[in-house]
Amino acid sequence: MIGMTLTGHAEARANQRGVPRNIIEAILDHADMDVPVGGGCTALRLSKRRLKDAALRQRLGSQLDRLAGIAVICADDTGDVVTVLHDRGGAEGRRYRRLH
Repeated sequence: MIGMTLTGHAEARANQRGVPRNIIEAILDHADMDVPVGGGCTALRLSKRRLKDAALRQRLGSQLDRLAGIAVICADDTGDVVTVLHDRGGAEGRRYRRLH
């Protein structure tokens, strides 16, 4: 992905949560789910169906497994990555799953 911009908050959260830039880029490139989460932001992630896609697995290899359960929140107006989180069903991501 060309020109991906992470806010300071997104960089801090990605580091704290162990999500490297290449994983964020892969989610932005291959996400098939986008959910408006309010505040002018959208949550991007890969669906279970997309994670099972044989062509995508061939392209990304074992990296595909790391994309499961990670949501990237982007600003609608600038496209900047606002934050990154593990979407595992707990309270941390509840606000972002509200519309799923």
